[in-house]
Amino acid sequence: MKLLTRSASLTNYVAIAQAAGLDPVAMLKEVGLDPACLDDPDLFVPSEAIGQLFERSAELSGWQDFGVRLAESREFLVLGPLAFLVREQEDVRSSLQMLIRFMHLHNQSLQLWLEEGPTHAHLCFDYIGRTSPIRQSLGLSVTVVYRFLKQALPGTWEPQRVCFMHDAPIDRSVYRRVFSSRVDFRESINGIVLKASDLQRPVLTNSRLGRYAYHYVQTLSAGAPRSAMTQVRKLILTTLATGNCSLDMVAKALGMDVRTVRRHLLREGSSFNALMREVRHELAIRYMAGPVCKRSELALLLGFTAPQSFARWFQDEFGMSVAGWMRMKTQSLENQEHRQAAGAS
Repeated sequence: MKLLTRSASLTNYVAIAQAAGLDPVAMLKEVGLDPACLDDPDLFVPSEAIGQLFERSAELSGWQDFGVRLAESREFLVLGPLAFLVREQEDVRSSLQMLIRFMHLHNQSLQLWLEEGPTHAHLCFDYIGRTSPIRQSLGLSVTVVYRFLKQALPGTWEPQRVCFMHDAPIDRSVYRRVFSSRVDFRESINGIVLKASDLQRPVLTNSRLGRYAYHYVQTLSAGAPRSAMTQVRKLILTTLATGNCSLDMVAKALGMDVRTVRRHLLREGSSFNALMREVRHELAIRYMAGPVCKRSELALLLGFTAPQSFARWFQDEFGMSVAGWMRMKTQSLENQEHRQAAGAS
């Protein structure tokens, strides 16, 4: 089952693409998108194609911050009815919970979750079911939510940090301008780090229409098809590092018995084990591209109880050892630095 995204995700794409020296219509056609979707923000188009469009645009323009620039040019209301609901909550925690719960109405491949600690909270972002790189999509999504929080909270509020797992761009000026220099790269998460106390802050955009907004969005959600694969993948993604990710846990979280979950997944051509493997594969690539972790830490992040089990899985999955992958990564970074140095001279 293809995951879909509202074509509102393309808001202002034409202007940004043209500013980057690109032909926006040709770019859309290259990834299989009908340019007519630019005229209707409520059409649903393949999430994979949207992601490919943004990555290809960044590649051809040389703008490694293409997604951030695109998000900077638009308002939070681009999320449609979901934006209305999120803006009408009484506090930040409620706003983020609504955003997480109903994101599928805007983008079925974007997954968000909130990790709360005694002093800090992490709003984490990731994409599921995507084979193309997600750097530009992440930049766009994180920027949109960051800008909403800036509008919703009083005064000169800033998060503790904005984090990305990928390498820093060569030119960081746009990131620094957008995020007030509170942005870090090669981190362990993609997301926004807040003070725990920020979650209790009142939302300035609230106009006491939250109840009506909730009923409206809930009605939309009731009519929207929900893929069992999407729901199970989201639960795997958000619980894998806890060490408690299992089919039993997923079934309980969905309010079903194990046999029912299996039947739904089989109907969509998948299984719990297949989805677990896919999520681990995607996360392993992202973690290995980020800051260097010990093998034991990587094992825990991917839900393995022992480093040896992780090492065997990694060898079977990627055809090389973790150490071999790290050597390849180091060589690639060194080659990149050499190319940049040669270009500078």
